[in-house]
Amino acid sequence: MVDLTPEVAALALGRIGTVREQQATDPELNESYFWDSHAAYFSLWVESGTQPDSGFEAAQVTILEDLRADQREVVQVPECFQVRESQLARVECEQMIVRKNGIAFTAIPKHRDFRVSTAEISTEWLETATNTGMNCGSKPAR
Repeated sequence: MVDLTPEVAALALGRIGTVREQQATDPELNESYFWDSHAAYFSLWVESGTQPDSGFEAAQVTILEDLRADQREVVQVPECFQVRESQLARVECEQMIVRKNGIAFTAIPKHRDFRVSTAEISTEWLETATNTGMNCGSKPAR
């Protein structure tokens, strides 16, 4: 989940501008990576190991299932959506991937040998967020 504040969106748009300038000089450049920790990686089931059937986690599941039915890779969660500290995954090697038309985030969960990534957040989302701020969730990359 990315808390896409106006400050984070402005930083990302600035980095996209830099990538575009670099691509004008070197068209072989596809993307740039920046060490970055603006994304939070969480699991609804980290505490119990099973799918929740009641309470706080069940409400989260309902919200996420409703958003997933939308079929978009990037969605805005409602203001009421909260993630407990205990649901956050500890990660390392957090990076923002900057491309010509958007950004994505990637990281390695601690003590694991795989990466998790967000979908690409487009410049349109970033431009909207510079004015309003938004909580954006995205489906994990496969």
